[in-house]
Amino acid sequence: MKIVFLGTPKFATPSLKKLLKTPWIEVLAVCTQTDKEAGRGKKLQEPPVKQFAKERGLNILQSFKISKEPEVIEKIKNLKPDILITCAFGQILNQEILDLSPHGVINVHASLLPKYRGAAPINWAILNGEKETGVSIMKTELGLDTGPVLLTEQCPIDENETSIDLTKKLSIIGANVLIKALDKIKNGEAKFISQDNSKATKAPMLKKELGKINWDSITWEIHNKIRGLQPWPSAYTTYQGKTIKIWECKIERNGETARRRDGKEEKLPGTIVEISECIIVKTRNGYLNIYKLQPENKNIINSKDWVNGAHIQVGEQFI
Repeated sequence: MKIVFLGTPKFATPSLKKLLKTPWIEVLAVCTQTDKEAGRGKKLQEPPVKQFAKERGLNILQSFKISKEPEVIEKIKNLKPDILITCAFGQILNQEILDLSPHGVINVHASLLPKYRGAAPINWAILNGEKETGVSIMKTELGLDTGPVLLTEQCPIDENETSIDLTKKLSIIGANVLIKALDKIKNGEAKFISQDNSKATKAPMLKKELGKINWDSITWEIHNKIRGLQPWPSAYTTYQGKTIKIWECKIERNGETARRRDGKEEKLPGTIVEISECIIVKTRNGYLNIYKLQPENKNIINSKDWVNGAHIQVGEQFI
């Protein structure tokens, strides 16, 4: 089976690696997004899939907006692939691209479709407190993740799992399910099932302002925000006018300790009520233990080290 693979971030590299290790698959080319400026120095950075493909001497194509780049489309067409595979490619395909190969285009999508159609399904699953997600192998149509599904595999979401952790886990699952799906297509056993559009939910692109923590929210909501917005835009609060990003936390569940902590005085949400191996912060309905944070323009550190360095006191407040 001859394949052109389209992918960009780290999530896509396990799928490409699995394809290269499968004897009956030939990867004709890898198409990825163009290099982009990153970091404080604004240096051009190659997408992870490009880096991986270069190391293995693969034929590499890059596009800024592939549907409007006829020269890239023509190169893919001339390779005469049996099928195109997209995995977190990050660009919309037009009908001309969908028709380039006999088997069309299949996509590795990190949700149990029709739930979480869109650009950030892993993040939104955590933000919404889902206990389970998974990977869907679907046939790409012009609609946003609306195509019929060939295979799915479920995956639990642990209580303290971050979107970074879950992305790694789902990338491995996705690679394995992709090969199973291609095997079915190769053997004429593929049965694509239409999605139930009435059950569809969206997973739109993330925005920076989504990361601002409102401490007058329920504890689970804040906990999910911190877990779900990694590595970008990340959940953040302010302390004495400076931004503090929160990277690791757990729900405080010791009710008796909480009652002693409260005493007779009502604590405002965002108040630091205890400092031990972590910082314990009041929320609307409980407490959140913060273990790692990132002061403005500094590296991620243990909260205890921040407390010692900044001389933080019980009773001070995050805003």
